[in-house]
Amino acid sequence: MNHESPNDGDHRMTDQASAALARGWIEAWIRMDIDWLRRRLTPDFVHVSPFGRLEGREAYLDVVEPLARKSVQELRVKGVIGRSDQAAVHFENRTPEGVVDSCDWLFVEDGRIKKVRSFYDTSRIRKVLSESEQNMLDSS
Repeated sequence: MNHESPNDGDHRMTDQASAALARGWIEAWIRMDIDWLRRRLTPDFVHVSPFGRLEGREAYLDVVEPLARKSVQELRVKGVIGRSDQAAVHFENRTPEGVVDSCDWLFVEDGRIKKVRSFYDTSRIRKVLSESEQNMLDSS
């Protein structure tokens, strides 16, 4: 369903475009395509996870990329839904300690990802990352 009308201007995305952006978010992490992420995340991007909060696209990528390379072996998209300014992607994160069932809720602004709220059980990831690495995931 498309919530866009001719009078909304061109800043609102369609449901399909938001869903595609959410799928692209996970696919970029599968490929470790940091350039794709830089182009699709707003400079003031915010990520909130069970570990904490990271603010700023570059700060987020600087912290998360090396930790993802260590803790993520495979990501599998299970489902995606979207509406004009938000999307959710359900996926499995295979870690060295087993599969973590996960969901990311994306907030979209002007065709880019402004914020992601991640939902998952951290127990398997905590077994892979050191305490200092875990502490890096919260800049608040």
